[in-house]
Amino acid sequence: MLKNLPTDFRFGEYKTVWSYSAALPHRRDIQVDILAQAKRAEDYSLIGEVKNREQTRFTVVEARQFLEKAQAVIELEHLARVALFVFCRAGFEAETLAFFEEHAIAWSEDSRWLEKDSN
Repeated sequence: MLKNLPTDFRFGEYKTVWSYSAALPHRRDIQVDILAQAKRAEDYSLIGEVKNREQTRFTVVEARQFLEKAQAVIELEHLARVALFVFCRAGFEAETLAFFEEHAIAWSEDSRWLEKDSN
């Protein structure tokens, strides 16, 4: 359901999965919706943005802001391998998808992504 993941991406075990916030001195506060820190250095940690909105497509301005926040989280948490992703139920502007391709950010607008597995 996610497009543009790294070709060698595999879900690993995660030591934490949470919404991440940090107040940084001399910079504005950052918040990302999902930070899943991999247990093993060789696995990918995940940083994600979730927009469960039905009308407004995800813009390239929002994509740039997300990338900036994700880069700060990577630096603060000393993450080695990271996969970035954005989910937006309303979809994405064409310019945004080009930005995602250029910056190796995965994306999805498939609402099944939000469904809870009953198993």
